[in-house]
Amino acid sequence: MNEVEYVPLVKFEIEPSLCDKFWNEKVKRSIQECDSVSTLKEMAILLTQIATQRQGVIKGLVKDLFVMKGITVDPNDLTNPLIESLEGKS
Repeated sequence: MNEVEYVPLVKFEIEPSLCDKFWNEKVKRSIQECDSVSTLKEMAILLTQIATQRQGVIKGLVKDLFVMKGITVDPNDLTNPLIESLEGKS
């Protein structure tokens, strides 16, 4: 049986594209300028959907790496982060 190599996700030098950076800035400005709670909630839901989709893509790619090359990423790098600023505010 082949030995599994665990590597940190940062090893793959995954950086946002210039297009992603512009989109990020556009969304941040939209949030900062928004005065409507209902619009902010809608934005939050859409951003959550995008984050969930990207998380699924990352996990799928990591699974393919494992199958093809015996490389896997530390599971801690693939979990959704805790948002400490929201903890205790429920």
